[in-house]
Amino acid sequence: MKNALLWQLTPKNGGPVSYLFGTMHVRDLRAFAWLETAKKHLQECDVFASEFDFSETDPMAIAAIMQLPEEESLDKLLKPGVWKNLEFYARKKLGIPAEKLRRMHPMTVSLTLTNTLMADGADYSLDETLWEHAQAIGIKTTGVETFAEQLQTLKEIPFKQHVKSLTWLLKNYKRQKRRLKKMLKWYRNANLASLYKAAKKDAKGMRNKLLFERNKIMARRFAEIAHNESLFCAVGAGHLAGQKGMLRLLKKQGFKVRAVVA
Repeated sequence: MKNALLWQLTPKNGGPVSYLFGTMHVRDLRAFAWLETAKKHLQECDVFASEFDFSETDPMAIAAIMQLPEEESLDKLLKPGVWKNLEFYARKKLGIPAEKLRRMHPMTVSLTLTNTLMADGADYSLDETLWEHAQAIGIKTTGVETFAEQLQTLKEIPFKQHVKSLTWLLKNYKRQKRRLKKMLKWYRNANLASLYKAAKKDAKGMRNKLLFERNKIMARRFAEIAHNESLFCAVGAGHLAGQKGMLRLLKKQGFKVRAVVA
């Protein structure tokens, strides 16, 4: 597979030219190298689709999933040594005592701590930046998933898996920093194969639910739009490559696929 984050897709029997762009859901400017190229092709299209339409975001639903059930707390769920690590990183990286995080869902704490490993150079994540740009220039916006579908996917991850992931992060914080640095390098170099392997590793035990089933849904909805309108679609780069990736699925659905050079 060629090293490219942006791909041009055209129905084999003729039709509008569309694009599939692999993003990272981060505000770190190291991931924004392809932004101007993406914007250039985005403005040629009729429709912009992110994974879900950001206008569907339900803050109350997000707030609910961020909290632990009433009877649970992280100081009970985590082993003493791991809780001690959380106390250390909460103060060092977030400037707050771990007590402030005690009632938070493990996934929320994992995301919060992981975000401290990335720079917040932009106002919005890369995919949100593209969504905002599409809105600003009057292009119709939608999603190839719904917000409700993404929320349901998160709910279907076993709770023990969330605790396990947070435990791993608190034991391997410096290792995760090195890993994210490597992933940003792969992304800047448009190394889809390595990003796909990383996505599979992160989804271990849940690959069908987190990757493969979602790829099918997003590819199907991409095709539904792109047969009639010129579509620019931005999804996480880990969804593009592989035998069950969106590029392969869209080829099977009758699209010609060509890499776009930045």
